[in-house]
Amino acid sequence: MKPKVLVTETIHRVGWDVLASATDAVAWPGQEKQPLIEAVADVQAILVRVVKFPPEVIQAARRLKIIAKHGVGYDNISVPAATASGVIVTNTPLANSTSVAEHALALLLAIARRIGESDRDLTLKQMRPQKVYQGIELSGKVLGVIGLGSAGFRLARMAGRGFGMRVIGFDPYKEPWPEGVERCRELDPLLGEADFISIHVPLTKETRHLIGRESLPKLKPTCVLVNTSRGGIVDEAALAEAVKAGRLAGAGLDVVEDEPLRPDHPLNGLPNVILTPHVAGVTEEAMMHMAQDAADDILRVLRGERPKFPVNREALK
Repeated sequence: MKPKVLVTETIHRVGWDVLASATDAVAWPGQEKQPLIEAVADVQAILVRVVKFPPEVIQAARRLKIIAKHGVGYDNISVPAATASGVIVTNTPLANSTSVAEHALALLLAIARRIGESDRDLTLKQMRPQKVYQGIELSGKVLGVIGLGSAGFRLARMAGRGFGMRVIGFDPYKEPWPEGVERCRELDPLLGEADFISIHVPLTKETRHLIGRESLPKLKPTCVLVNTSRGGIVDEAALAEAVKAGRLAGAGLDVVEDEPLRPDHPLNGLPNVILTPHVAGVTEEAMMHMAQDAADDILRVLRGERPKFPVNREALK
């Protein structure tokens, strides 16, 4: 009998094809039709995107060997509970990095050229004089990248090589340090020097509201802030206050603390602010790579092999 794999959400067909070669993969019909805690009871593997896996659900999966996260951030999975149960957690750290970096760059460009603001005004038939929409060039400016993982580094390389930006970075865990990025040993120097800031770190206790009421005043009033990592890293209420008061030139957020994105979000409609609904990593190519990488690691673990992208290495035998 083939091992059973639960797929909690829609994934690219490539992922299904990989799983079908060696497993009995089934799609979860949703909480209303089948409580998640029941759906996991007899599965050996789970492929998940954003569905939450708290300790009680993981503990109910008595035969579970692996939870494969379709994406980079795994804050929807209780990793300590998985580790305690001997369940390996994996993610796909390289699969969507190009898409995320390109989306961050798109937000930087759109805000620098006030594209969102002019488009909204045109839609509302409230166009103002051309001077209002005057933008700035990226060339020659300073880009601060917080987090030099795969996506952060790709953005740094795009901005430095493609736009002639001076790129500075902060990442206390990055070794070896990548060429072409000036290293900031502390966060404050980056905050004070950057003309544009892009965030690429996971949501942890240390990074929650990393950009908030204490750090926002350290930014230049001409600075543009972009976040494509996780909601909660930016204090959105404090950011809205800064934008309204003219203490920040603009912001682009692909992620917010309370998702899905709601029309009444405090940043919605503010001048030179662009909000997108957590789609930075949602491209045809990224969806294909994430599904395949997650499925490949599931098969590795079920074969008794070491996964390529383990999150909780302490769970490896």
